[in-house]
Amino acid sequence: MEITLTNETAIVIDDDYDITGILSELLESQGVKVLGMGYDGTDAIQLFKTHSPNMIFMDVHMPIQDGISALREIKKISSNTIVIMITGDTSSLIEEQLQILGADSIIHKPFRMKNIIQIIKEIQKHSTIMTT
Repeated sequence: MEITLTNETAIVIDDDYDITGILSELLESQGVKVLGMGYDGTDAIQLFKTHSPNMIFMDVHMPIQDGISALREIKKISSNTIVIMITGDTSSLIEEQLQILGADSIIHKPFRMKNIIQIIKEIQKHSTIMTT
């Protein structure tokens, strides 16, 4: 028998208010509890420390503090936290840097909702326990 753990929690960080709203609604519709939304890397770190979500959806390019430096700080605190980076940048150097810093997935803008849903389902699949 499979038991699916439904305790996935997330924070959503993007300087585009529309994207944070859309992503939050999509996550909630897939059974992920959104604990907070932020608009720059400073918000990401603060929300992460306050709520300890098990996943973060975060933009790369944001004002005040970018997603790259926030990713670096978050992974130092908790390497187990799933961080999905979102970017409109197609540079292979950015993608390589994100992978080196521990990004679990990279989504390119403009993104499709089905791609986000696929990532969520993959995370949920890994949260499934087999019992006998």
